[in-house]
Amino acid sequence: MLPKPLRPWLPLLALLCAGTAGAAGPQEPAERSSYWRERSSLFRTLPGRADIVMVGDSLTDGAEWAELFPQQHIVNRGIDGDTSAGVLARLDDILEARPRQAFLMIGINDFADAKREVDAVFADYRAIVERLRQAGVQVVVQSTLPCNATKAAWKSCASINGKIAQLDARLATLASSRVRFVDLRPVLAADGNLKDEFTYDGVHLNGDGYRRWQHAIAPFMPGVRRHAGAR
Repeated sequence: MLPKPLRPWLPLLALLCAGTAGAAGPQEPAERSSYWRERSSLFRTLPGRADIVMVGDSLTDGAEWAELFPQQHIVNRGIDGDTSAGVLARLDDILEARPRQAFLMIGINDFADAKREVDAVFADYRAIVERLRQAGVQVVVQSTLPCNATKAAWKSCASINGKIAQLDARLATLASSRVRFVDLRPVLAADGNLKDEFTYDGVHLNGDGYRRWQHAIAPFMPGVRRHAGAR
């Protein structure tokens, strides 16, 4: 209980706290990591624009996209540990770059950490895609990569991969005139698992894995003719 002398000041203190919170800008939910908040804050301060944004979690965050595609004006907006809800929450910051095209991959952390269901993640995807389309952005949805049940620290990797397979099947239905879908599974996965040769820890890609990813999405980049199997 507060001492009586402090009680008359409570309304003023509440106003002061509200003013301070308002001046601090957007507030992220407390459960998001400090890294998420730091990187999201960085993105809000970055100037200028780009033709292409890469959006996702640690798989996207870990790549040097500008070096993989030196001929493109491309920026990395991946955040380690992010989820579909996290991407949805920071779309305004992503759109500050005024991109013409966005490559999107998200979802494994929804199933591994947040323990969400496929319906909820797919609903987030649809909301993300719709927001991007409304902003005039062409969206390239990439299939969510599975983990490797032998190497991954997650004991639930097999269950996670089952949900990822369901999600990927639904993501393919989003393909339209302004939404492209690229299936990375034939390139980087086998039998529902991330291939051994492309990962050391069972979740993240090594250099060879990123090179395969690079080659798979290159035909979807501006100025590159799409291959016959692209949707």
